[in-house]
Amino acid sequence: MTHRRRRTTTGAAALVLTALVALTGCAGGAAGDDDVTAGPTETVTVPPPTSTPGSSESPTPEPTETEVAAPLVTIPTDCTRIVDEATYAATFGEIPLNPENFPRRDGTARGARTASVPEAGAQPFQIVDAAAELDCYWRDPRADISGIGVILGRLDQPTAASLLDQVAAAGATCEEAHGGQLCQQQVAVEQYPVEAADTWFVRGDLYIAVDQINVPTNDLIGSILEHLES
Repeated sequence: MTHRRRRTTTGAAALVLTALVALTGCAGGAAGDDDVTAGPTETVTVPPPTSTPGSSESPTPEPTETEVAAPLVTIPTDCTRIVDEATYAATFGEIPLNPENFPRRDGTARGARTASVPEAGAQPFQIVDAAAELDCYWRDPRADISGIGVILGRLDQPTAASLLDQVAAAGATCEEAHGGQLCQQQVAVEQYPVEAADTWFVRGDLYIAVDQINVPTNDLIGSILEHLES
């Protein structure tokens, strides 16, 4: 939104100061009416009005900075603690958590871990994997493809922007939600009548990544945030 304020000073033309702040969001929806959320907190500096030389009236000082702090989220070390008990039971039920025969892409065990810094130019999955502080995966070893993974970690703003830019360029739909930015992409699974849904959420330095196949959820990102902010 653009605001214009006019001041008339003796012997001077009208001075118009226009502060334009562009906020870019990302949006989406996931399989089973899944998650949505909004852009990282941003501090916007607006220069105060200045007077024309020779004018007799001094401009009234105006606020120069607007800042909204994102709620603090503590990343747990236990995958069973990312949501409240009722939501956990409704979402994951009795699906085995972090089965040994489904390790991380690098072959290490899932669960709480020490994050590393993603390399420059890393792809989205590399960014998500490297910065993970908690990597959770629910899948029955007897199931063909059904499963759901949730990863939580921290990213600096340039890396988070790169992550969202890349997934949007690859076809994800993005929007603002839950005070951060959320992107989602659905892909049909070959040989099965189901869709895989990938979700990426960023707010401040927090990121959450969800990948799910044939495991419906209802605003899982919102449930995670509500629980971890409380």
